[in-house]
Amino acid sequence: MDTKKAFSLISSYGFFLFGFTSIILGSALPAIEKSFGLDHQIAGVLLSLPTLAFMASAIVVSSLSNRFGPFKLLAAGIVCIAAGLTVLSVGRSFWLLLVGSMTVSFGTGSMETSIGIAVSGLNYKKPGGALNLMHSFFAIGSIISPLIVAAFLVDYTSWWKPFLIALFVSLLLLSFIPFLYGIPFVGSDEKATHFRKEIFSKKIFWLIMVGVLLYVGYEIGFTSWLSSFMFESKGIEMRYASIFPALLWAGIFVGRLLAGIFVDKLGYELSLLMMVIIAFVSFGAALLLQSAIAIALAVVFAGFGFSGTFPTLQAILISSMKNGIGFAIGMFTVAASIGGAMSNFLVGLLGHHFGMMAGVIFILFLIFLEMVVVLLIMRVRKVRVDAQ
Repeated sequence: MDTKKAFSLISSYGFFLFGFTSIILGSALPAIEKSFGLDHQIAGVLLSLPTLAFMASAIVVSSLSNRFGPFKLLAAGIVCIAAGLTVLSVGRSFWLLLVGSMTVSFGTGSMETSIGIAVSGLNYKKPGGALNLMHSFFAIGSIISPLIVAAFLVDYTSWWKPFLIALFVSLLLLSFIPFLYGIPFVGSDEKATHFRKEIFSKKIFWLIMVGVLLYVGYEIGFTSWLSSFMFESKGIEMRYASIFPALLWAGIFVGRLLAGIFVDKLGYELSLLMMVIIAFVSFGAALLLQSAIAIALAVVFAGFGFSGTFPTLQAILISSMKNGIGFAIGMFTVAASIGGAMSNFLVGLLGHHFGMMAGVIFILFLIFLEMVVVLLIMRVRKVRVDAQ
């Protein structure tokens, strides 16, 4: 098997583990709140702080990518994920929960940034399709994770058991580290920020940064708080409420599989606009509906709308940058981290003071802003093509 195919398989499995671990905390959040006596505001802090570690990892990886290469940095990220899952599996205190979550987030941030840089360096013919297909495995992990939580959430104190399952899942990924270290990479003394001025002068760069900030804000915000929203605002039993993130990610999985086929044919910008409109309409329906089955269908369609936005934005970034792609992708991950931290904290804050419905309406507002940003991206890209 050639290097590109092998890397694609490893990256896909890495995204599967990323999705599996990322959803556990949100799915088990009602039980964690009960177990540690947390209110929504403190729970929002618990969800937000790991995204700061995610952001820090993006800065570290983008700074070191020219020296060490994305493959060794990906291997280091895998080790961090396994270490964090070990802490989460054996720890029973709030502080160990926080430390373990932040360590896992540092590892997943390293992995995501390294994979993006590697895709650019390996010169995939269709980076949009490749990234969407890789990210579809994130969705598979995110579908399975809430089901595992629901199976093990027999009482409030069982919140840690799904993390132990994730630790076993990570063992296979650890076995790929020797292969990653063996992929040849010619280092460079050039600083990752060498092309910073050129990148910062591009309007499309800033629009993509805002776009990914908003997207991760509403994707992570809805995923993290969906179980609590179903439990508190819709009156669904806790164990069944914990399954709803799986429905969301089922829609994302199907959407990313399809996006891997149609984004390169339909065009990145038009694909983005179509997906964001579907997300806005479906999300709004989920807020208004009362039937659990109808809400479940709306959540699945919202997931379909969420599906290809992140990898397609990343593909636009890769295709728009001639130089400094490592730095640009690092900033992309930083913007994503800011969006996740901001959303989780603000949804928790609004939920604490005004009720969970207010927090979820804020997420709908973020999707509306995303539509505006996508329209601006379409305009800038059209002007660029016309100028050429």
